[in-house]
Amino acid sequence: MPGAGPPSSPPVAHTGARRPWVLPVLALALVLAGASFAWLGPLRMLLGRSEQGVPVLDPTRVLVLRTPGGHLEVSTLVKVEEFGWRSSRTCLWRDCGWLLGERLGTVRAPVHYTYRIPLADTWTLRPAGGGYVLSVPAPQPLLPPAVDLAKAKFRSEKGGLLAPDGAANQALLMRNLGPELERRAGRAEYLRAQAPMAEQTIREFAHKWMREQLGGAVAPLRIEVRLGGDA
Repeated sequence: MPGAGPPSSPPVAHTGARRPWVLPVLALALVLAGASFAWLGPLRMLLGRSEQGVPVLDPTRVLVLRTPGGHLEVSTLVKVEEFGWRSSRTCLWRDCGWLLGERLGTVRAPVHYTYRIPLADTWTLRPAGGGYVLSVPAPQPLLPPAVDLAKAKFRSEKGGLLAPDGAANQALLMRNLGPELERRAGRAEYLRAQAPMAEQTIREFAHKWMREQLGGAVAPLRIEVRLGGDA
């Protein structure tokens, strides 16, 4: 057709052509990778690696532990106690302190109540709820309780003209202090107060003996301590 330009050339697809910079880049990457592996090798040898198995107890297994026998002190309760003793005159076998005279002596001192349990030849830990239950006898007080006399405070008050002698009153006070503290050691509120400490001591004792008798590292496990149960 008149006025038409020359025919356009068809597009040419450049397949299989390689850019000149590709091969140098690949070579450099391979060199860097080799250098990295060569550097990590000695580092791994220096750091090393430790592998160790941890024994895990079968939760369905009943464990029997030997004990050293004797008694195990499980708790000590320290309490400031106060005790008093009244001495008075009598007339015709009746108390006439209000008329003839009387003396009241008191002592206030810290008292250490120690509780312990007897150790049977063996302890049996029975599986329960993913842990173990250990039943032991109820703690009993070690008698007589220890009185810290170095911190004791004595007081003596008299009334009337013929009040009994102070030294005699204090001697009776101390003679009757021991039996009174022994009665207090067995009170229910005292036993309840020491129970958490006793349970913790027994639990730690059981873990210690498990490690010694089973050998090696034993994975931690839960032990519920029941005081006053059948051991």
